[in-house]
Amino acid sequence: MFRLSTNLIPALCREILKTNRISQVARITSSVHNLQLEHKIEDTVDNSVSLEDKQQPELQHKDVPTLLKGAIDNEKTQNSFQTLEKIYSWTQEKKVNYKRDVECNEFYPKFLALLEKRTIGRDPRTVLNALEMLLKLGVPSGNHLIESMETEVLWNVRKVSITLLLQIMTFQINYQKTELQKKVLKETLLTIQRRWVEIKSPAAINTILNHHNLFSLDFLGRIDDQTIEVAETMSAEDLCRTFCHLGNSKRRAAPVLRALAFHIAKHTDTLTPRQLANLLYAMNTLSFPDQVLLDRIASDLISQVAEIERPAIVGNIFTCMGQLRWRNTSLVEVLSEWVEKNLDLCRINDLASFIQTLATISYTPTNSEMLYNAIIPKLNQEDVPRETVWLDIVWSLVTLGIASTEHIASILSSKFINKLPSSTASDHLRMGLRLKLLNINAHAQHLMKEAYSGPTLNLAENKDVIVMQTRSEIKLTKHVQQNLYNFLPPPKYLLENIQTSMGVYVDVELSVDKDGTPIPIQDYTTHFGESESLKPLPDGAFRVALFVWDYKDYTIGTQELLGFNQQAVKLVESVGYKVVNIPYYEYNMRNKTLKNVQYLEKKIKEII
Repeated sequence: MFRLSTNLIPALCREILKTNRISQVARITSSVHNLQLEHKIEDTVDNSVSLEDKQQPELQHKDVPTLLKGAIDNEKTQNSFQTLEKIYSWTQEKKVNYKRDVECNEFYPKFLALLEKRTIGRDPRTVLNALEMLLKLGVPSGNHLIESMETEVLWNVRKVSITLLLQIMTFQINYQKTELQKKVLKETLLTIQRRWVEIKSPAAINTILNHHNLFSLDFLGRIDDQTIEVAETMSAEDLCRTFCHLGNSKRRAAPVLRALAFHIAKHTDTLTPRQLANLLYAMNTLSFPDQVLLDRIASDLISQVAEIERPAIVGNIFTCMGQLRWRNTSLVEVLSEWVEKNLDLCRINDLASFIQTLATISYTPTNSEMLYNAIIPKLNQEDVPRETVWLDIVWSLVTLGIASTEHIASILSSKFINKLPSSTASDHLRMGLRLKLLNINAHAQHLMKEAYSGPTLNLAENKDVIVMQTRSEIKLTKHVQQNLYNFLPPPKYLLENIQTSMGVYVDVELSVDKDGTPIPIQDYTTHFGESESLKPLPDGAFRVALFVWDYKDYTIGTQELLGFNQQAVKLVESVGYKVVNIPYYEYNMRNKTLKNVQYLEKKIKEII
């Protein structure tokens, strides 16, 4: 041990104070984190606040010149980029005003010149971080410093990792004001496509899928192959995210979707209700109702319904179920219970989705009486944002058989009809809306004729309304009609492709006597309630409407007709017709003609 001379103490204290002042500036300008190669740009920016900053939240204008001067005076290259991070951090946290406190400072031009000098040869990730911060601060794209940094990035495009390459792409997409910026993006995209074999991580694949419109079809085909190859090793969350990216981009790559669906369905991890809802939304967007995956979604949702807090998730699930024609009764039951318990949280859009889905899949939950009594009073026309939404709601209530006369009158009033959007090609209403109006009108006239006394449609003004059929429906219907010709030759005994005034399309109309023998249809048709027949039906005879149902007329994976098809059957029966249903799963176009004719004869005689 030794003692300090008392004469040395004042000098030593001065040195300590001097050192402390230098250390304080050094702490301000020091790096607060390492710029690691595989970190995202956003992470670098967001985590750039040091412990000293948190301890000193109140800054003065004089701190900015001190910071800038410290960067200029310090000879270390790294210091200038750390200073930029600090300025950006303070600006984002509203501690300083960039225009007032930084851009107008006398040291700022020298600082930018220093940054430009230090850019050459720097790590590309550091340059990209700095470039992003400068542009977000408002430095113009044509600034010499910006162009220098973009040139440095361009020179390094072929040298960086695929992860950084994808980050350059996602960053540069947002800045395409100058020719140099466009050149950087173009070269980046070309390099990514040349290095497609390196794209194997779920994050990289999802980035590509999210920007699929920037790449060639050949490259996307290779990415599809990569996705299928790595799908087996992906987590359930990554599989779900990739599936949803395909949904968001509306890119229906069937082999990829099948692979993802297979691995999600067999994965042991359980997805959250929100992830499951997003997955269902993607399946709906892509029209990809994989039955195995739907069963897995239903299983996971049923076990977690109690954990759902947001009604928007339930509303989204119901909407997708309806549009997918997915009739999972167990899932509907637990969701219906959730709606009953959380009715006060549900918005009118959520309740509307619930009612429309029940109508589409033609299902009545066990708590329907209590639920309908609570929901229907909340569905007020005044609270609905658009007339078309109110039309959909009432049409669904009609299909479910729970519409009141007031509901129907609100739709069929001329005041409401005049508010509906019209086609740009003519003054007529859009075909889909008019078909729903005809359905509601027919329901009022034939199924509620004793209770309803409100306004009705002028059917003469709706003669041009037609129900459109898909190509597969036309093919199946035509095949059935041609086989009917063997024992029901048209037009004496058979009428085809009838567009009724009820908004219902009937494939075949015929009449049979009490023994099932065909009788001339022209004498006995009422044109589905539009007129009186020329002759009264003989005793025991029937008017018959024959419907040919394709697979799209049923809920997926079941033999349950969709709600509006069941409503069509009810409307036809209400005007005195017997109905013969010819489902696609019974009628085989590949069978011999004799077998199909025998099947049709049997189906018609079954109604006697």
